[in-house]
Amino acid sequence: MSAPGSGTQRTDLPWWVGRGELVLAAILTALGVVLVVGNVTMDVVGDGGLLGPQGFGWIVAVLSFGVAAQMTLAALRKPRDERMTQAAAEATNWTALLTCLVGIVGFTAFLDLLGWLLASTLLFAAVSTGLGARPVLRNVAIGFILASVLQLLFGGVLGLNLPAGVIGTF
Repeated sequence: MSAPGSGTQRTDLPWWVGRGELVLAAILTALGVVLVVGNVTMDVVGDGGLLGPQGFGWIVAVLSFGVAAQMTLAALRKPRDERMTQAAAEATNWTALLTCLVGIVGFTAFLDLLGWLLASTLLFAAVSTGLGARPVLRNVAIGFILASVLQLLFGGVLGLNLPAGVIGTF
């Protein structure tokens, strides 16, 4: 940014400019805290082992804290020139944001009705399309394959039944 008529660049950047990833790091930290509190307060009958009801919660909590720490360090170490370039180029892609948000809200709203397989397929397709992956039919196919593999893993390895939805009525 330049002062009118001066021809010089502005050198006094506010601390937060060019450090938007700190917001995501804060969200990941909050997620980690929620998972830790949930794991500590969870009533577990017997010993679930690593793959028990608490195992994945601990794994995701540790990963959340690790990624948040890494993002925070990267944001704080970002050179001033890179921050200025990023601040000048920043623009929110509202179409991508809304497409991803609709996918997440739709997944949450229709999980019981559609079931894991269909809801997860649509979630993957919406988010990947929102982030720019084309063609949409390929996104749906990949989403279906990933949802199927996860359903098999949860059902076969963990013995957990994911919602069947409309597929369970056939």
